[in-house]
Formats: sequence, structure tokens, C-alpha cells
Amino acid sequence: MSSQAVASAQARAQPTRLRPERPWREDACLYIAMFGDPAVAATLWPGALGGARTEQQASAILAADMQHWREESFGPWIFFETSTGEFVGRCGLLRATILGRESVELLYAVRAELWGQGYATEMAMTALTHARRLGLEEVVGFTTMSNGASRQVLEKVGVRYERSFERAGLPHWLGRWRPSR
Repeated sequence: MSSQAVASAQARAQPTRLRPERPWREDACLYIAMFGDPAVAATLWPGALGGARTEQQASAILAADMQHWREESFGPWIFFETSTGEFVGRCGLLRATILGRESVELLYAVRAELWGQGYATEMAMTALTHARRLGLEEVVGFTTMSNGASRQVLEKVGVRYERSFERAGLPHWLGRWRPSR
């Protein structure tokens, strides 16, 4: 059994701890707090990529997510812990141009105080299950080479390394996920 099939079987066998929801304007405070957190921003936008986002920038990310949902009928979700209702993070699928190629990107971010608990992997599995339902032929994922935890999440959910590339002067890891047929 391939590692992607094993991960998929494990995800189906375990009850989910998380509940995804479409983001709405009322969720601005969640975006502002998470994307304004210097620890989270250091993993998403290190160095020349800009760091922590301002309230205005975080609100613009939320507006873009909502617009993506209206235009594509899919996009990034916000995730909540099922048992407590606590906000965990953001994850989903987003149309993007990656290295000059139109793609669908898997993206995720978890609140810093919740790192290391498997939430990013669970959210990413949810997004890729949705990609399969949508009939997407592939999804890309990328992270800085220095972000080993993010790279590990991508590999756990079946994103396979394709190449490295440079973005804003930083080396990045790029991989692709293709559903098993």
C-alpha cells in the first residue's frame, strides 16, 4: 500500500477533531490575531516576504478567501476544535500561479500555541479529500526549505517533492499531490 493510501486510510479510521467552516467577515478577528502573530508570520512570510501582517493585510486575506469561495465554490476554510469550539487555524485549496503555471495550492496555518499537535496534517488531509471530491488532477504545496515541520506535513499527506525554487531570495521546497486512481 502506498504511503498516500496509508495516510488516507488512517485519516478515515480516526474521528476528526476538527470542524471546517467557510470564512465570513465576522471572522476577521481570527485572521488578524493569527496572521499578526510574529511566530506564525515567520513560518509563512519570513525575511523579504514581509513577516507579521497588519490588521488591514489580514483583513485583505480574509476578503480574498471569501471572494475565492464565491468564484470557485472552494477555498480556504477556518478550522475549529470540535469538542471546545476553539479556533485552530486556516487550511484549504486556492487557485494560484506557481512558477508560471496555473495551479491549485494547498495552504495551511495553525495558531502557534497549537503547533506540534497534528492539526496541520489533519486540516491538510481534509483539504485533499475535498480536492479528490472536486476531481482535481493535482494540488501543489510549497514551503521554505528551512521549515521542516511544514515540509513534513506536506510529505505526510502525500505531497511528493518535485523541485526546489527561489522566492523572495529564499529557497523553497515544492511538491505535487495527485489522487490515486
